Amino acid sequence: MRRHEWWQPAGLVACAVIVPLLVGGPWAVLLALLVVPAFLIGRRSPDLRPALIAVGTALLIQLLVAWVREPGSVLSEWIGYLLHDFVVILLPWWIGRTLQLRELRRSKEEAIIANLARTRERARIAEDMHDVLGHDLALIALHSGALELLPDAGEDQRRAAAQIRQRAVAATDRLHEILGVLRAEDSCAEVEIGQRRSPEGVGLETIVNRARESGMDVTIAATDPAPPEASAGPTCTGRTPAGPASTPPTPAEATARAIERVVQEALTNAARHAPGAPVLVALHTTEDETRLTVTNGPPDSSGKTAPPRSHGTGLIAAQERVRMLGGTLTAGPHLGGFRVEARIPSSPGRPPPVGQVDPEAEQRLRVLRRSVRTSLRRTALVPGVCAALLLGAFAVFHVLTFTSVALPSKDFAQIDIGQDRSQVTDLLPASHIPADRLPDTIEVPAEPKSSECRFYLARDSLADLGSDIYRICTADGIITVADRLTPGGQG
Repeated sequence: MRRHEWWQPAGLVACAVIVPLLVGGPWAVLLALLVVPAFLIGRRSPDLRPALIAVGTALLIQLLVAWVREPGSVLSEWIGYLLHDFVVILLPWWIGRTLQLRELRRSKEEAIIANLARTRERARIAEDMHDVLGHDLALIALHSGALELLPDAGEDQRRAAAQIRQRAVAATDRLHEILGVLRAEDSCAEVEIGQRRSPEGVGLETIVNRARESGMDVTIAATDPAPPEASAGPTCTGRTPAGPASTPPTPAEATARAIERVVQEALTNAARHAPGAPVLVALHTTEDETRLTVTNGPPDSSGKTAPPRSHGTGLIAAQERVRMLGGTLTAGPHLGGFRVEARIPSSPGRPPPVGQVDPEAEQRLRVLRRSVRTSLRRTALVPGVCAALLLGAFAVFHVLTFTSVALPSKDFAQIDIGQDRSQVTDLLPASHIPADRLPDTIEVPAEPKSSECRFYLARDSLADLGSDIYRICTADGIITVADRLTPGGQG
């Protein structure tokens, strides 16, 4: 516990010490004022252990005060203090502590969400670097590999082309290392890919032409003579290289961008894993959906260059973009080659659910909420234990009271005026209620002369919570009075 936090448990002890000083006196109404400091202490308590120590210390002090003030009825006096503690100290403290924990949870959740937003921004940067550089580097490596195989190329030209290819492959590997740093090992790298900037907004034909210029054999087969084309520049929600946010893309633009992304990643995948293989891009558009398939054959066995290593993020990004439009994307081996197929509805709907978009953030939030719930349960233990202690003390006090001063009605019916007290000794309880301990609502008639009166609770069982009193008076060992006193009246 820090030095400046000592006042919180000390304040709880002070509030508990004040309770016996005010209970039963003319200033008892001031007990309500203890609610304010108890609530404030709960709002500012950084730890539960000092509060538990303070509560235990306060209860022991009150027990000592009860023993000093009322040695004959320590238990009943202490229970009274405990009841006041529960109402004016423990409940306000618990409410304040609960509010504090909830505010702490909310502030930590906001911090996690803010950190998640920063991580997403890093992921956007990484994705853009992948989109802009990854595809071009793959084509450079493929084109330089083709230069090595030219029959009229000299040895110096082949060596230069090999160096270009090797450096392109090395640059691709370094690019992926940089992406790993920017992603910060965070699984939210694929979040909202469908809304990121699209560097391929130049159009489908341009992407295919660039692949052809690098030496790829690409054929387009489209049932729609004018497939949707994306705008020339980025139109996504978020920051662009030029400045502030721009207008979100329309469904047609979003579909065109998704098509471009799938084609671009499929061509990159073919260039890496099947250099020299022919590639067929088939685009089929209907009123309901757009279907795109990109199929490449097996790699050319005459090729001498090994494909660069692939980290698999391109097709994952394309798949997420299609999913955000309510479509599906599948990729896998096909007739010795590879096939990528995307289906995008003409009217993009709500994307289908996925398992966990950001499992790490969800895990952190889950751990935080579990921790707060545990703290709330531990905090609730303080008033809960005190309530259980209070109920237990009431139960013990009730049982002791019944067994020591309660007189059942069937036994009282056997007591008659004029009997010798020794004849009814076995019927009477072991103890009696002192006259000065009777409730104020009981009106006691005047005692007969030379008589000694004793009072007993009129109860037949533990479930009987009545407040009637039996009075039995004796004079010279003879019973002179045996009546029943009720609140507000005489027996």
